[in-house]
Formats: sequence, structure tokens, C-alpha cells
Amino acid sequence: MSFSAGRSETNRIRRIQWIWLCLLLSHASRVNAAVTATILAGGETDLPADTPSGRLDTAGEFAFVGALAIAGGGGSYKGSAVALSRDWVLTAGHNVDVNDDGLPDAGWSGTFHLPGYGAFGVAQAFTPPGFTGFAQPAVNDDLALLHLASPLPVGVGFPTLGSGVGLGEVITLVGFGRSGYGSYGYTTSASLTERRFGANLIDSFQPDDEGSGLAEIFRYDFDAPSTTGFPGGSLGNDIETMIGPGDSGGAALRKTTAGWELVGINTFTEGYGGRFGDLGGGVLVDPYKDWIWQTTGIPEPGSAGLLMLGAITAAWRRRGGRPSA
Repeated sequence: MSFSAGRSETNRIRRIQWIWLCLLLSHASRVNAAVTATILAGGETDLPADTPSGRLDTAGEFAFVGALAIAGGGGSYKGSAVALSRDWVLTAGHNVDVNDDGLPDAGWSGTFHLPGYGAFGVAQAFTPPGFTGFAQPAVNDDLALLHLASPLPVGVGFPTLGSGVGLGEVITLVGFGRSGYGSYGYTTSASLTERRFGANLIDSFQPDDEGSGLAEIFRYDFDAPSTTGFPGGSLGNDIETMIGPGDSGGAALRKTTAGWELVGINTFTEGYGGRFGDLGGGVLVDPYKDWIWQTTGIPEPGSAGLLMLGAITAAWRRRGGRPSA
């Protein structure tokens, strides 16, 4: 998982392969089925039998997750992204940094496609200060905030930023792209309209690469249906899933009584192209909340109420009154 400039030609090739494992080429002539994926279905003949169409979000439960059409680095790509507000979207850093230097590429452009609401151009992209490029030397800090050129329509709901996710906890993975079966690979084409979802268990964490000791990366494995019911095994043939290119920048979510919490952004895979036994993972959002709040100006939880209380207090004082104790 660690690659750095100046290493052998073999390591350089591996690093390039990792990048393509997290970007989906939009032109079929440049797509290799072994490295293209999305939210995968289970086995076609296992029980209960599963299909890619069975993973579609037909009810719009995850309407805040959209597809990202990307132009840059000499090609066109597809990814996923998560709306945090009407003006801001969160995605994977490598979706805006194809040349792998840790900064949004010059000439990069993107469009956020939100089914049912429309397509929205990206005005500007921002990567966090610690991001040095995908796997350069680690997969940490692989996030990007996108400021939309025009706001999303009123009525779009948004997830809250979650924290405290634990080992063995169930997360729901949402994204766009190709799909297929864990038993043998991919069978469908990518689109900007088909949003799929599934779930997995967090198997491990990776700490901050800058030494704080905080967990920044989460990982899980794509278990075969035969492991259903065993500790750490599959959640079920029609539930267990795996991400891949096209899902980079999509959501890792936790359901709460108040709604969906965004606990992570999906960013990487390890293995053989989305088959049972492969590994996937992404970046936890909790360590990056300050960067998100400072960059976007989105109020921190509870701050809106404090601002409202301050305004009420000021108005009361101007009228000669006093706030109650």
C-alpha cells in the first residue's frame, strides 16, 4: 500500500495500476473488465439469488449520493460523490488529482449528476493539506471538496458527518458505475443514473500517516455466501457488497434514528476485480471534520442553534430587555 517516487519500475507500474483501480474510464476502448467495478451483487445462483438490478436505489433513499463525470489527465472518467449541502460535495481526492501530486489538476473539470434533480457543474475543487497524491506514500487523506457552480435544488436532504464507527460495525456503501456478480465479475455498463447500494462490516482500521494515532482508513473484505452466519462472514448473498472504480468518492454510511450519517468516503480496492475475497476501503470523515467545516462554512452540529440564540439575545438587548438566566 506504500509507493514513493524513485522506486523500481515494478513499483511504479503497481502505483499506476492502483490509480486505475480507483477511476472508471468512460470509454469502452480504454476499459478493462478486470479493473472496473461498482457496488457488486452476490452470487447469481446462491440463495437468495442476487442481481445488479436488485441493488438499485429505486426509492431514492440515497438521493444525496451522485455520479461525478470527470474530464482531466487526458481522459474522461466516472466517479461518485456525496452532497453535504446545496453548495458543497465531498468525493475522493484522486478524482480531482489524476496526475497524483496531491493538488487539483490544472484544467480539471467535473459535473455532479444527481438523479431526479439534474446535473451541476463544479466551480472549484479543494484537497486537504495532508494529501500528497493517491498512495504517495499512503492512501490517507484521499478526499476532495467540490464547490458547485450553482446550488442544488431545495428539497435535497443531506447526511450528517458521523464519528465513532467501530470494528465489526455494519456500513452501507453507495455508488455508481459497472456492476456484476461476486462469483465471476462484471456484466453491466456504467451510467450516470444507476445508483446502487449494499453493505459490509468494518474489519480493520489504519492510523493517521502523520502520527496522531487516530484512525483514518477503514477496510473490509467481500465475503462469499458460504460464510454467511459465521463470525465476520458475509451479511448475506443479497446484502454483502464490494466497491471498485466508479464508486470512488461514494458514501460509506451508518443508519441512526435521526437518519443517515456519513462515516467515510470509498476510495480503494485490493484484489482481482471485485470478486469474492477482494478487499475494499476508504477514508473516515471524522478526522477531517475541521477541514470540511473550515473550507465549506457548513455549520458544525449545534452551531446553528447557537447563532440563532445569539441573534435573539442581541435583538432583545437592543429593545432594552434582558435574557433570562
